[in-house]
Amino acid sequence: MAAKSTKPPTHESRTNQRLPILLSLKETCLYLGNIPPKSLYNRTGPRSKNPFPVRPKRIGTRLFWDIRDLDAYVDSL
Repeated sequence: MAAKSTKPPTHESRTNQRLPILLSLKETCLYLGNIPPKSLYNRTGPRSKNPFPVRPKRIGTRLFWDIRDLDAYVDSL
């Protein structure tokens, strides 16, 4: 009987690197071109005047962004 894999699902990015599907705040900032984490975090609040177009997924108190949504957003620019 084969052992179950415990690795998270991955996504083929533009650079053909295998990345996790959900990215943390710091990973998202690096993925989008090294933007400051505080800038992205401030744009995720419910009362933000200029909210970030890609909504994060909340798991507990942590924020995660779906890499497929980020790719779609970048492609629409």
